[in-house]
Amino acid sequence: MPGVVPGERGTMAKARLRSGGKTWQRLSFGRRQTRSSQIASDEASSRRVRHFLILLIQVLVATFLVGWTRYETPILSAGSAWQWGELFANVVLIFVGAMLLARAQRFERERRDLQIGRTFLLLNGFLLATWVLLQRPDVSVMLLPVPLLGMVLGFLLRINRALLVSLVAIAITALMVQVRLPDVNPVAVAVAQFLGILVAIQGVQRVRSRTRILTVGFLAGLTQAVAILLLNPTAFRGITLDNLLTTAPLLDASWSLVGGVAAGVLITSALPFLEKWFDVLTEIRLVELADTHRPLLNEFSLLAPGSFQHSLMVGQLAEEAAASIGANGLLCRVGALYHDIGKMMKPGYFVENIQGGENVHDRLSPEMSRLVVIAHVKDGMRIAEEEHLPKPIVDMIPMHHGTSVVEFFFNKKAQQVDEEEADRTREAFRYPGPRPTFSLSRAASQAQYHQIE
Repeated sequence: MPGVVPGERGTMAKARLRSGGKTWQRLSFGRRQTRSSQIASDEASSRRVRHFLILLIQVLVATFLVGWTRYETPILSAGSAWQWGELFANVVLIFVGAMLLARAQRFERERRDLQIGRTFLLLNGFLLATWVLLQRPDVSVMLLPVPLLGMVLGFLLRINRALLVSLVAIAITALMVQVRLPDVNPVAVAVAQFLGILVAIQGVQRVRSRTRILTVGFLAGLTQAVAILLLNPTAFRGITLDNLLTTAPLLDASWSLVGGVAAGVLITSALPFLEKWFDVLTEIRLVELADTHRPLLNEFSLLAPGSFQHSLMVGQLAEEAAASIGANGLLCRVGALYHDIGKMMKPGYFVENIQGGENVHDRLSPEMSRLVVIAHVKDGMRIAEEEHLPKPIVDMIPMHHGTSVVEFFFNKKAQQVDEEEADRTREAFRYPGPRPTFSLSRAASQAQYHQIE
């Protein structure tokens, strides 16, 4: 206002806030918050509440399972009805936690919440299986599915997260063993299980063959077996040929091997389901997708041989580029193999597939040529989704051109109009994008342009 210096204007604004002005006045002079930032803040708060509830449910489930294992009443006897009620309560708690995370997935669409929810179910499924096995005193504690859990976590989570979940599972298992089997050393069991699960998690990293999975399962079981023998100083005392097969430590070691091999067999058969359920892309799946004899790639090579050869060359360059920066070279190569599959729809409109003769673009306007060329991105995404290709590979299809301009046809158009008109039409010759948003897509995009050059 006239006659008021800037410093006085600020003082007046502060005085108005202190005097309790109207709501709109407080908003005007206070810190403004956009609608999007407010929604983001609310979502973050609700996410923290859900994660706290999940943690609370996990603690309750573990407490119930550990407490229940101390009772000697057989679970199938008439006096065990209340125990079945407790088990039902556990299942309900797990279901409630799963529904909370499903709600997070539905409304937020966040991959992190999705993985937390499914890891929560996986962990509690392991704990319930452990509880069931501990109800049988004639079953060795080393038959618990620890290698199986380690291999699943190693495939589906990052190493640090897999180790964290494994430590939680082993700690709860050790408590259950201590309560149910007081004659068994829970520390030795926990250490042996941790070593076995460590081998399992590390062993399945970047594994590319199903035979390797069986080997990892055997090695995890062997590690547990050796550890349980070394951690039991009385393991070899009093062993004779008569009691060789009935000595507890040797039986535990044998069951460890059986459990490890069984884990490898189960993972080999269940891996496709786990990949789909957890929405992850394993190295084995990538090797399968890289097979050029797959029906889609075979058809691509027949309909658009020039584009197919171009994709092979881009894949090799992209794999080397990704490896040089420590990224997943195999994923980059597979993405490059499929990045131009949309050219199958109109192969004759792309120069690499023209084997002499007339160039069809000589009869088309630059605008029509631009539409046909840019359409191969949309066609490729549609084909990839119909073939249920993994999301990272589908994402590379529109990113390999980003928002670049179809320079050849733009220059052809620019020669037909004046400079001002050419500048206005430049955006019409631009790919819709998006630009590469992760290192692998950038590597594939750069490899393509280097191969063209």
